[in-house]
Amino acid sequence: MRNENLKMFMVLFSIGLLSVFMLSCGGSSGGGDDDDDQSLTITGESGDDVNLNGRWSEGCIADDGESEREVLSISGSSFTVTVDTWEPSEDCSGTSEYTQTMRGILTKGEETTASMDGAPVMATEFDVEFIKVQIKINQPNLVTEANTDGACGYNDWVLGIAKDIFDTDCWGDPESFKDILLIDDTVDPDLLYSGDLEGPVDANDYPTVIDFESPEERL
Repeated sequence: MRNENLKMFMVLFSIGLLSVFMLSCGGSSGGGDDDDDQSLTITGESGDDVNLNGRWSEGCIADDGESEREVLSISGSSFTVTVDTWEPSEDCSGTSEYTQTMRGILTKGEETTASMDGAPVMATEFDVEFIKVQIKINQPNLVTEANTDGACGYNDWVLGIAKDIFDTDCWGDPESFKDILLIDDTVDPDLLYSGDLEGPVDANDYPTVIDFESPEERL
């Protein structure tokens, strides 16, 4: 699911000085079509079940003097995506400017055939629903600027204290979206691939192409 996602997808929102990227959960992320909140499995390319529970990340992603690191945590039908952003920095070093945390619910659907680097593969459909989105400012000067600008409708930002931005103009993304996930356990069971959210979709709006260039690795 992401990076965009953020693999799981890339999300950009900006209000005043706040500019945070999420590359997708992969990404984008998925899970949980039953009452089992302790484990979530999908069928690997070998035909065996592969457990998605745990932490996944693409590592540090740099672009135009900025960098970010996304960590996707999956536990049954629940997921959390934490994105730290640095500017200027291209190596995710030191204290990040902002930390964005997104929590949600994953609903597993049917297995489907997708295309991965031109070859057919078996992926799993997922509905991704966000239920909580927060921002934390980690630099004192940025707290001052945020309060002066009334960022996200708040003028009482406090260093290191997260604020809910789900119902503010800072969160301009849909509350839910559809994705597909794939683990090719015949090659590496610790690489999680998501759908190309900017590519073609099927009649039910699920991606039909896997983003094979941006897998998330199990931590």
